[in-house]
Amino acid sequence: ALHYASQNGHLEVVKLLLDRGAEIKVKDTDNWTALHYASQNGHLEVVKVLLDRGAEIEAKGTDNRTALHYAAQNGHVEMVNLLLNQGTEIE
Repeated sequence: ALHYASQNGHLEVVKLLLDRGAEIKVKDTDNWTALHYASQNGHLEVVKVLLDRGAEIEAKGTDNRTALHYAAQNGHVEMVNLLLNQGTEIE
């Protein structure tokens, strides 16, 4: 559920799920985390919450890409800036 809420930018649902114990580091079959989905779709406030709650900024999917890669691929400048300011590595 956390992946879907993050993918669709449902900030309050993301917060509720995390408050109720949703595991932030869970990966799907492509090794994507909620952070990957939120970053790819430009959901800045969701990403801020995920990072504040301990999301792994350097988590890589099966294609060896991080949230930064997906944010950059989709032209989300503010997201790229946020991830860089949070210490993600440029690869």
